[in-house]
Amino acid sequence: MTESREQQLDSFEPKLRCEALASLWRQVEAGKIAPAKTGNEVNLHAHTFFSYNAYGYSPSKFAWLARKTGLAMAGIVDFDVLDALDEFLEASRIVGLKSCASLESRVFVPEFAARVINSPGEPGVAYHMGVGFTKAVQHRMALS
Repeated sequence: MTESREQQLDSFEPKLRCEALASLWRQVEAGKIAPAKTGNEVNLHAHTFFSYNAYGYSPSKFAWLARKTGLAMAGIVDFDVLDALDEFLEASRIVGLKSCASLESRVFVPEFAARVINSPGEPGVAYHMGVGFTKAVQHRMALS
């Protein structure tokens, strides 16, 4: 049952992910699943399936795996979107994981087109990050 619930954490249906995480955490509370003891290791740069993740992890799946393997803290960093933020922070709260959410973006700087800035092999490309988001920003278009 644990394996199928873990697979459901990667569903594209948010409700199914939420139910799967709640079920897994109930198993932890019942002593049927024993997460690793929280250690000193952290991973503050993991992408979810909202941007790029080779494993296709949802925000809930990453929070679950981070807690299950004993990370002291975990953070997500998606490209150009904060779509995973609310789910990841809530999933982390449910499983008792210290967490943070970030955003990463790439820009091309024409004035540095011949220079490598901070993206090896991509002259003129610079990565920028924002860290510590606590909620997604809702943009509203002003109509005049």
